[in-house]
Amino acid sequence: MEERAPGRESANGSVNVPLVEALSPGVRPLDHLRRVLGEMSHPWAPGGLLVLTHKTPDPDALGAMAGIGFLLERAFNLEHEIATTGRIFRAENKAMVGELGLHFADYHEIDPTDYTAALLVDTQPSFGHTFLPEGLPIVAVFDHHEPPSTIEFDIKIPHFDLRLGLGATSTMVYEYIRDAELELDARTATALCCGVRFDTGDLSNHATALDIEAFHQTFRAADRRMLARINHPTLPSSYYRELHRALSLARRYGPLAYGLLGRVGNPESVAEMADFFLRLEGCRWSFVGGAHEGLFHLSLRTQVGFVDAYPLMAAILEGEGSFGGRGSVAGGQVPLENVDQRTLTNLQRRLRKRALALVDPQELRGADKNSGIRLTRLS
Repeated sequence: MEERAPGRESANGSVNVPLVEALSPGVRPLDHLRRVLGEMSHPWAPGGLLVLTHKTPDPDALGAMAGIGFLLERAFNLEHEIATTGRIFRAENKAMVGELGLHFADYHEIDPTDYTAALLVDTQPSFGHTFLPEGLPIVAVFDHHEPPSTIEFDIKIPHFDLRLGLGATSTMVYEYIRDAELELDARTATALCCGVRFDTGDLSNHATALDIEAFHQTFRAADRRMLARINHPTLPSSYYRELHRALSLARRYGPLAYGLLGRVGNPESVAEMADFFLRLEGCRWSFVGGAHEGLFHLSLRTQVGFVDAYPLMAAILEGEGSFGGRGSVAGGQVPLENVDQRTLTNLQRRLRKRALALVDPQELRGADKNSGIRLTRLS
C-alpha cells in the first residue's frame, strides 16, 4: 500500500500535491503517474509543470527531458516548461541540442510561482549538481542512478521512479510513452535514442531487455542523418589544445590511466579524457579531474567486466564533495572555496594518493610508485 500524508503547498500558495512515497508493486508507472497528477488540486499555475535535470545536462538527460515533455503534452495535455542550468560544452551534446532544436529556459531566470510543481529527470534531490526551486514541490522523479548512501533528503515525492537496473533514464521515459500508446515523432525518437546510446555505451554497459527495446524502437523512428551528425560533430581547435595538455599530464599506473589536469577551460574535457584514456591497451580503469569555475570535476571509467566505477569513486573522494554513477561510469564534484594553486595542488595530491592506493603494487609494471609513467613515454 502507498503511504499518504497531507499535501505540500506550492510556491503559488494555491495547489496541494499529495505526498505519496513510492510506486506500488504491480502498478504500471504510467498509471501511477496519471493518478498522482490527477490527485493534484486545481487551479494550476499558468506555467503548469517545470521539468528539471542536473547541471550541464548530458545526452541521457537531454533525451529524457524531451521525452517527458512529449509525454506531458500528448498523454496528459499538460502545460510544461523545461529549464536547465550550466553551459553545455561537449561537442556531441551541443550538436544534439542544435540538431534537435531543443529550447530550454534558464533555471536562474524562472519564477517558481509561475509553476504548479516540478519533475526531476535523470537526477534526484540529494545530488550535489541539482538545484531545486525554493517553495516548489517535487511531484515526480525519473532516474536510474545510485544515490550516495551518506546523503539523505526529507522530501516526500508522490511519484518516485528510481530503477537502478536500467541503463538509461531515456529508456524509462520510452516505456511511459510506449505504455501511453503514443507514436513517436522523429525529433523525440532521435532524442531518446541518443540518450539510450550514450548511457549504455551502444548497449554494452548494463543494458537490460528494456534498454535494447528502447534503442531499437527509437532508432527505427529516428532521423538517421541527424543521428550521424550528432555522433560525429565538428570539433573546435580548443579541443585539440585540451587534448595535447591532457596527454602531457596523464600517467599510467599499472591498470590505471589517470590525469589530474589542474584548471581546464572546458569541464566536459574531464569526462572525454576519462573515456579516451580507458582505450589505452591494458588499461582497466581511468580517472581524470580538472577545476572549472569553483568546482573540481571528476570522471571515472572502468572496463566492462572490471569492478563498478561507483565504489572506486567513493574510495577516492573519501567524503569530499558529491558523486554518483552506475556500472562502468561515475562522476563527481568537489567545491573549491579558493581556486588558488596551493588549494588545487593539495586537493589533487589527496585524490592521487587515494587512487593509487587502490592499485595492487604487483601490477605496477615498473612504474614509479609515487606517480606512474607518463603516457607519452610508454613504449
